[in-house]
Amino acid sequence: MPLKATEVFVPGSYPEHTYVERDGDQLENVLRDALNTQGQVVSLSGPSKSGKTVLVEKVVGKDLLISLSGASLRSADQVWAKALDWMDVPTSTSRTVTTGTKFGGEVSGTGGYSIPFLAKAEVSATGKGEKSAETGSIYASERRGLPQVVEEIGGSEFVVLVDDFHYMPRDVQPEVAKSLKEAVRLGVKVVTAAVSHRGDDIVRANPELRGRVRAIDLKYWQPAELKRIADYGFAALNIGIDDHTVGTLVGESAGSPQLMQSLCLQTCFVLNRRERADTALFAEQINVSRDTLERILEQTSASTDFRSLVDVLDAGPRIRGTERKTYRFPDGSEGDVYRVVLRAIADDPPRLSFPYEELLQRTAKVCVGEPPVGSSVTGTCLHMSKLALEKFPNERAIDWDEAKQVIDIPDPYLLFYLRWSGRLKEL
Repeated sequence: MPLKATEVFVPGSYPEHTYVERDGDQLENVLRDALNTQGQVVSLSGPSKSGKTVLVEKVVGKDLLISLSGASLRSADQVWAKALDWMDVPTSTSRTVTTGTKFGGEVSGTGGYSIPFLAKAEVSATGKGEKSAETGSIYASERRGLPQVVEEIGGSEFVVLVDDFHYMPRDVQPEVAKSLKEAVRLGVKVVTAAVSHRGDDIVRANPELRGRVRAIDLKYWQPAELKRIADYGFAALNIGIDDHTVGTLVGESAGSPQLMQSLCLQTCFVLNRRERADTALFAEQINVSRDTLERILEQTSASTDFRSLVDVLDAGPRIRGTERKTYRFPDGSEGDVYRVVLRAIADDPPRLSFPYEELLQRTAKVCVGEPPVGSSVTGTCLHMSKLALEKFPNERAIDWDEAKQVIDIPDPYLLFYLRWSGRLKEL
């Protein structure tokens, strides 16, 4: 069967044909050494969709990786319950032990039955002459959480990955961090992953982990690294895409390898190159027109529809009292501070994370005349984050860190939707 484009470019999955080792960082060796060091938690941090999970899967192997989502964890017990689920360990087990005797004359026997965590039941027998009697003991046991996980995988090559640690509720993080500390002490290999500005959440949750955490920081991908995804993938499909198009895809991917995978896949779809043409001796060279390139970008933005979310963020919370101030944009339209912030996020160059100072520069750039003041911008970011969490709790689309004054777009496809869907202009 010919190699398919969907097998080469795989947003959100392990890229067998397009895995790229980062230049100079030797992240694979660093992670491997960290995992082999006893008694420490490995903390991976980096921009959203920067390849943290793929890196762990590359080093550990899919069959040895127990991946858990921090967003789904509400207690330390859940960490180990979900790990045991992954191992297909039953919630309870039982075994029966029987003993037999022979006796003469008339006999009778009775027994009781009771099951707390360890249960025992006895059977009865009656008869005349020489009879056989059996007494059976039924032992039932429940899961034991961390101790059982230690018994199953302690000292082995299995790795527990707590992905998106920062999405775990703040009041749950200290309990989980304490439990992870105990797990690594007992020989379980543990990795946590979080976005860059929340990478120290595990230490903040439990200061006793200082000195016991090996932090590995991933940065936004460099253009040359992202370009290799296209080079490897298109070569595998026996096609060549012009340098200008590849450069545009690299720029629009905002340093995210996952978004780059999606852009390359949509390129194959738009160009109708869905599988490798093995009949061609040399790679087919394709020059993509401007209109076709825009269609690729627009189609990528349409892969996930954020219309409802963007509408909610644009409207902001219900207005009470004084109407919001409006600001003018270069295209002649107007909008309040919520639309200003959305336009600033969607402006060039594409990014997924915006510190306070950069956000202020962007808001000034998208406005004609006076832009919103800093307190208005930060207040808007706070309200946007709350609105997104309240209205779309499963989206995890926008995150404002009040302490560090950073707004993060965890899903690069939301950024792409803002930039290429045209929804902001429609509004």
